[in-house]
Amino acid sequence: MAYTFLNQKSNGIDTGNSSLGGNAYNPFSPDSDYGPDSFTSRHRIVAYGIFDLPFGTGRHYLSSASRWTDAIIGGWQASTNLFFKTGTGFTPFYVCDDCDPVLPGNVASGTLDAVGDFNATSVRALITGNTKNGAPPGFQWNQSAFSLPSMGASLYSQSGVAVRNAIYGPSTYGINLGLHKSFHINERMAIQLGADINNVLNHPMLSPDQSDGGGCEGCFSNVGSFNLMVDQSTPGTPGHQPRVLPVDVTDSDQYIPNPDFGRKFRSYEQEGISSNREIRLRGRFTF
Repeated sequence: MAYTFLNQKSNGIDTGNSSLGGNAYNPFSPDSDYGPDSFTSRHRIVAYGIFDLPFGTGRHYLSSASRWTDAIIGGWQASTNLFFKTGTGFTPFYVCDDCDPVLPGNVASGTLDAVGDFNATSVRALITGNTKNGAPPGFQWNQSAFSLPSMGASLYSQSGVAVRNAIYGPSTYGINLGLHKSFHINERMAIQLGADINNVLNHPMLSPDQSDGGGCEGCFSNVGSFNLMVDQSTPGTPGHQPRVLPVDVTDSDQYIPNPDFGRKFRSYEQEGISSNREIRLRGRFTF
């Protein structure tokens, strides 16, 4: 059995196509990108084991069993591997559906990327309360604890904006189990029968992988999407854009919340353990 405590932090972008490098989310505050690395758990336990079941001749139970009884119940071995890990970090963000040519921040720059995956113009959420308290059943976070930042000139200067991987997803565990017995015909030949059960408890492993959790194409940490509107009385000048108006979150034409933000509804294969129970029967003749 091995236990790992990992407090791994950096300001490197490690989601999406990171081989191309990336842009700092807030060029005026590089520390906003400093946080726990994605998809790393602070606490992780991994264990493996092989053990003889205590039944049959010479074992604790039924040690005086007949030859035929011992052939059926004796000599069985079990094997297992399991893991437990705490949740990984996620960056809560909003996607801008129509940020072209109007852009957040009045900076006329299309490089605003909340999660570093190069998929869409996005902004990090403001964290305005306790993210766990009040979370609905089946959800990891309380959506009311997050809000849109200002889209105007104060985009980069306001406080409370989430740093990279500021919130943690659900912890999870999984267990595999194998059961097998060898029947020796002679010194050279043997028959092995058994079963290997992947995710023996059929336990849903709800910690999302990169496909659903890490970037704008995933839904787990996407709080919602919005559209921008501008003050038509302040026309843009060369190199500048009109003044961006605050987003009205009560207007469905301007703001659409993501119903799957923080929703724990899918099981993911992890640590070599399937997302659902799988049983494979084993029959092997060796000679």
